[in-house]
Amino acid sequence: MRVQHNRSPSCVSLEIRIFISPSYMERGVRSSSGSRFKGPELNIKGTQHVIQAGQTLNLTCRGEMVHSWSLPEAPSKEGKRLKVIKYACGRNGKQFCSSLTLSRAQATDTGYYSCKYSSSSAVKKKTESTVYIFINDTGSPFVELHSDIPKVIHMTDGEEMIIPCRVTAPDIAVTLKKIPLETLIPDGKTIIWDSRKGFIIPKAMYRFIGLLSCETTIDGQKYSTKYLTHRQTNTIFDVKLNTPNLVKLLKGDSLAINCTVAADWNTRVQMTWSYPGEANHRASITKRIGQRNTDANIFYSILVVDKVRDIDKGQYTCYVKTGPSVKSVNTTVHVYDKSFITLKHRRKSVLEAVAGRKSYRLSMKVKAFPSPEVVWLKDGLPAAEKCARYVVKDYSLSIRDVAEEDAGNYTITLSIRQWNLYKNLTVTLIVNVKPQIYEKAVSSFPDPNLYQLGSKQVLTCTVYGIPQPTITWLWHPCRQNHSKARYDICSNTEGPFTLKTDSSTGNRIQSITQHMAMIEGKNKTASILVVAEAKSSGIYSCVASNKVGNVERNISFYVTDVPNGFHINLEKMPIEGENLILSCSVNKFLYKDIAWILPRTVNNQTKAKRHLTKEYSTTLTLTIKNVSLEHSGTYVCRARNIYSGEEVLQKKDVTIRAQEAPSLLRNLSDQTVNSSNSATLECQAHGIPEPQISWFKNHEEIQQEPGERCKYPFSFSLSSLIAAYIPPFP
Repeated sequence: MRVQHNRSPSCVSLEIRIFISPSYMERGVRSSSGSRFKGPELNIKGTQHVIQAGQTLNLTCRGEMVHSWSLPEAPSKEGKRLKVIKYACGRNGKQFCSSLTLSRAQATDTGYYSCKYSSSSAVKKKTESTVYIFINDTGSPFVELHSDIPKVIHMTDGEEMIIPCRVTAPDIAVTLKKIPLETLIPDGKTIIWDSRKGFIIPKAMYRFIGLLSCETTIDGQKYSTKYLTHRQTNTIFDVKLNTPNLVKLLKGDSLAINCTVAADWNTRVQMTWSYPGEANHRASITKRIGQRNTDANIFYSILVVDKVRDIDKGQYTCYVKTGPSVKSVNTTVHVYDKSFITLKHRRKSVLEAVAGRKSYRLSMKVKAFPSPEVVWLKDGLPAAEKCARYVVKDYSLSIRDVAEEDAGNYTITLSIRQWNLYKNLTVTLIVNVKPQIYEKAVSSFPDPNLYQLGSKQVLTCTVYGIPQPTITWLWHPCRQNHSKARYDICSNTEGPFTLKTDSSTGNRIQSITQHMAMIEGKNKTASILVVAEAKSSGIYSCVASNKVGNVERNISFYVTDVPNGFHINLEKMPIEGENLILSCSVNKFLYKDIAWILPRTVNNQTKAKRHLTKEYSTTLTLTIKNVSLEHSGTYVCRARNIYSGEEVLQKKDVTIRAQEAPSLLRNLSDQTVNSSNSATLECQAHGIPEPQISWFKNHEEIQQEPGERCKYPFSFSLSSLIAAYIPPFP
């Protein structure tokens, strides 16, 4: 006999298997293949039937195929009161019949009784006949009675919920109450009464949560059965183990793994384990529930293995199930025979980092158990104590903001003192430094440098880097500007050209040498380029390179024929009536927009300006003809710096001298000179412009034409006459 549940939790299916002769089966097959198929028929017509408690229930089922019975759970367990007989029936015994007899019927026998064909039959029409049997017992109006401990009914918001207070007679009036005081009245919509099911609530909601009671009164006696509704959820917040992903143990150690589940208040979970020694029951498992806060329940399942062995290594998984929700978390256990330390270089024994890197990590390949004590040393001293930038984590040493002084030997020491195990390994760190040019860092010259035409110049480039950089000198000549512009900007250059000693590209290079120099505590390389004669303008570049990178310093080399690149020249200080000539010259690579600013006293008298652009400079000449005293004052030449944009001024004070008539400062006096001696006569005169002095002897002007021998052996300058030889007077 096989029992199957059907329709409701209070119903089961009872299947009786009988050995039937082949001829009987053959008749059944023929019958089932007849022209008209009918479903099974019960001897009781209608959907329900009532009998009194203590009576015998007799049901007969007739059909054209083999069939089985499905009945409530209580009578299915009564082997003594229940009897089922199968037999052939109908004309010529071609039908299948069975009778069900239930003696001494009880209230708990109330429920659905069904006769149905086998589910393996390929019949698509009616295969089942059902009747609901009430066993009327005035002393037991409810089929199930829960008076002391209420039955839990699980509910889900918005879904159907049934309060299964079924009764033993269809006419029993039942009232549904929510304890303590509320009466829930069936309205045919939100609450529906069905004597065969109980109270049906199509869409359960919050108001139905709590303790409910089904009540009725029979012959003055009050009966009630209670139900506790529980709004169950399947919400698991978190599942975790108290162990890492890998657990390492020595043989004989104890293993304890705690699986913790955080779930919603109305969630109940089922926690199970799978583990390597499960077949041998190697672990003991305990469970408990706790409360972390008002938002969740905490469930614990603790697995413990005493004195682990090889059989206990492998994966341990904690499974958590609630409704359709399933979650799991696992860890792996390794069991070692003894403690050990294995230490190797992760890459090479010599490592390289670059200064300025945000972080660099030194690490080793370590396999050890139990976990050893770790100490990192730098050049024999504890690294973490030596510098706050060193951070030790596990088997790694991280260096923050890598600097040149971080270079050195780093040693990791591992020790497991209780097992007397010690290992150490050293790695060398080289910190490479990108080339740096000293002059580039300290230079305070925003404008290009000017070099006097034809001068000898020495350019120096002091370089530092690790490894030691190579230094190359390059020349970028200024591209010649053939336009009529009065200035040049050496931004468009040609080249570059690599320079060597005796190179003649641009300016002849007399020599390129280098030597080591100790500057600011560092051994730096100084490269010196000597320009034999400055003639060409351009840019010299000093390029320092190593494996980290390169750096370049550009030296603007502008040749000038103007002192300091800006100069005013006054040919002579003029006298009234003469011409004033001022020249303002600027280096054309450094200045532009040259102009004269005249004193206010200068009127619109004729003045001329003339521009002259040469290879190295531009000259603006100011000429004022026939000047007067009013032309005295400060004359300003203005030019604009090409690179800074600032205006630069040069000033020249001019004083126009007034004309004065010549006058003798001292009269001549008589002199007596011996024959054959020399005599000097001096004439001191003053006048503006400077007077012209003429000498006379006996009212006859003394003259000396070029190439003509003087009649007298006289020589004279502007203010003196010398008689080299005085002959006797005739």
